[in-house]
Amino acid sequence: MKIVTGPRNFTAPYVPQEFPKWVTLADGSMLIVNDKDEEAAAIGEECADTGTVESLRDALMTEAKALGLKPHHKTGIEKLQQLINDAKS
Repeated sequence: MKIVTGPRNFTAPYVPQEFPKWVTLADGSMLIVNDKDEEAAAIGEECADTGTVESLRDALMTEAKALGLKPHHKTGIEKLQQLINDAKS
């Protein structure tokens, strides 16, 4: 079997690109950013680091479980905060 190659190389390895990408702002609107600096400026420095977001989500998940709630493992930060506030009131 002979592989025919044309002017386009379809066997080139895929290189994933993080940017440009859509980000959701605090007011719910969407914006395209082209690099990490733009992302940090658009959504705020404290949320630009994924580790910070994940640690906040983990802390909220722990707090929700301590209150006796059983949130789904894919529940987002906003929903977790709402569940916790509802449970406390």
